[in-house]
Amino acid sequence: MPLIASLPYLTITYQGRRRVLLGQWQRSVMPFELHHGYAQLLEAAVAHQCRFWLIDTTRWQAPADATTVLWMLESFLPRLHPQLGGTVYLAFLMAPHQLAGVLTNHAIPPLAALNGTPYQLQRFTEEAAALHWLRTCRAAR
Repeated sequence: MPLIASLPYLTITYQGRRRVLLGQWQRSVMPFELHHGYAQLLEAAVAHQCRFWLIDTTRWQAPADATTVLWMLESFLPRLHPQLGGTVYLAFLMAPHQLAGVLTNHAIPPLAALNGTPYQLQRFTEEAAALHWLRTCRAAR
């Protein structure tokens, strides 16, 4: 599994056999680190023409806040399709307390709000389930 980037707060690897880009956040991050980290993920995805991502946020101390989610929805996610040329599938691996926080935060839109977009997101608390979803998405296209 070749290491693509290793930042103090994010490790990026490409799992060629699975055809999955893995981004492992090492800690909670400041907004500028978040933006830079996701830019690095997109750069790696373009280099490998990879539209299947596993994003591990389990080391974050708190769930994503509404500001982060809105940045993702309004600024980052719309950049994926033009650069990768197809639907991008993002499996977010979260600790159970993180997922509970996201699900109970009414400022964060439900995943159904993404219907009809050229990217699909799902949230998971187990890596095996996340990888299974990514495999299913790849097989269905």
